[in-house]
Amino acid sequence: MAMEITNNYNAYENVYATQKQQTEKKQAASGKETSETAAAQKNSEAGNDKAKSVASYVKKLEKLVPSVEFRVGNACLSAQSGKSLTVNPKLLEKMQNDPKTKKDMEDMIKGVGSMSKLAESLAKASGWTIVYQHSYIDENGKYHCRMQGRNDGMLKLSDKLREERRRNSEKLIEKSKEKAAEKEKELEGNKIETEEKKADEEQEKSGITIVKENTLLEKAEQMILEKLENSEKGEIYLDDDDMQKVIEVAREQEEKEAVKKQGNHANPVGANLDLQI
Repeated sequence: MAMEITNNYNAYENVYATQKQQTEKKQAASGKETSETAAAQKNSEAGNDKAKSVASYVKKLEKLVPSVEFRVGNACLSAQSGKSLTVNPKLLEKMQNDPKTKKDMEDMIKGVGSMSKLAESLAKASGWTIVYQHSYIDENGKYHCRMQGRNDGMLKLSDKLREERRRNSEKLIEKSKEKAAEKEKELEGNKIETEEKKADEEQEKSGITIVKENTLLEKAEQMILEKLENSEKGEIYLDDDDMQKVIEVAREQEEKEAVKKQGNHANPVGANLDLQI
């Protein structure tokens, strides 16, 4: 009987040990699942916070260019109507993490709005209608734009008259270039002695450099008008260099507006002295 009791006891011990091992495995598995669940939840929360941060930043950028549809994506919109600006998501991330990239790209985004308005007004004044205008800023911060204009007046002309008008437009563009070049040369040599120069000097004393701004604006207008006049079926493309011209114009206009606001809220004499320092 002693042997039988011993055997039964050993059997119970083995069962207990097996049950203990199974319980420990279950607890370990449960702990692992709990840990994995917590980690997944933490990652999810982090992802949600990042998404909210990006969405909030995108809303701020939209306000910089209210005249066009602001989008985040990997390519320029292909629609044959409307106006849009698409920014690459990787560039958007760089903008949030690098102050210099943020400043440069926000300037470019504002420049897109300025370019859109400039193209619209220039097209209207020269008989064109903007059919669509889609811009894209790629991962490296480079600007690309495809735009199509339609010249209703040109469509109604005969081939002969259309060619004559094209030549006249080219002459006007060339004269405008020559005029702008002459202005720059005169400014560099400080040789302007006309009443126009005296008036401009008075403007400069007020902190408003009208001559310089007009020259920059003329360059941007010439660039867009040339592209429209020489385009195939009215479709034109703008690149990063083209956009830099427009950004310069936008900056000059911002400076002018700032001077105007300052002049409205301060003593003109004091304001002039402050600007000269």
